[in-house]
Amino acid sequence: MPSLKKVRKEAWEFYQRWRKEKTYSPALKSEVRVSLKGWAHLSGSDKVRRKRTHQDAYRRYKLLPYAKEIIETSTTIQNITEERKRKFYALEAIIKVSYNDKKENRKIKVILIEDRLGNKIFYSVMDRRIKDKY
Repeated sequence: MPSLKKVRKEAWEFYQRWRKEKTYSPALKSEVRVSLKGWAHLSGSDKVRRKRTHQDAYRRYKLLPYAKEIIETSTTIQNITEERKRKFYALEAIIKVSYNDKKENRKIKVILIEDRLGNKIFYSVMDRRIKDKY
């Protein structure tokens, strides 16, 4: 397994490229901004939350390309919540990802926030293991 430092560097390079692109969400019918706010939340360097564990940060960095794909292809908003006058949108997909040198289905959730002007901004990505039904 590559080191967290290496994975963080690769994720940062991906994130920098992604920030320069236009990202359209069919589910929200709008552009989605990719800003430093999302990077700060992912890496645990924002002032609101405590530091992320190495394992949590590592997983989230590895999920960034899937977050981009879900934003660009999802046609359904799974959930909308409001907290402190800010709207949070959740997009979800089940995707087969490599995890511990095995391919397995994971439920990947992407969180977008809406700013005061109504702009949608990438905020976070997380995953959860899917229990096999067989």
